[in-house]
Amino acid sequence: MQSVLVTLTHRWSIIVANAILVFLVLQGTWMILDHFGNLSAFQEDMETSLDGLGTILVAFGVALEERETLMRFLGLYPARHTAPERYVDEQCHYHGLCILLVGLFMEVMVFLIRMPDLETVDFDPALLAAATVLNLLGGVLLARLSWLLIRMRFAEAA
Repeated sequence: MQSVLVTLTHRWSIIVANAILVFLVLQGTWMILDHFGNLSAFQEDMETSLDGLGTILVAFGVALEERETLMRFLGLYPARHTAPERYVDEQCHYHGLCILLVGLFMEVMVFLIRMPDLETVDFDPALLAAATVLNLLGGVLLARLSWLLIRMRFAEAA
């Protein structure tokens, strides 16, 4: 059982999960950009996509941010709390917090559009564009975290 937990919390598992999420972010962004010219027909789909991606980023950001706490809870620390693991924890904490905030602000922008009794029709395109930019920022943060975790492996080999 412990080997399964180690595998699921290993940096390569994080890198694979990040790659999947970056793909989803890019796919969502492509869909939004493709339909942005016909906002009246596709606005609800765009809102749903951005809201869903924001929720995913919030959830994954929390999991990344609390990796060290999770490792302690699962009983993998302090025995496996080595210098490389501390580095992974630090990067996951920093990037997880940033990803969490990006996802949260994406959800806020979508909610501003959907909020009843708040007339934002004139600002809907700007809010959707801003949420899309934040979506891309979330993808960049995920890719950066993956790059740092991959580079760490090569630094250990040197």
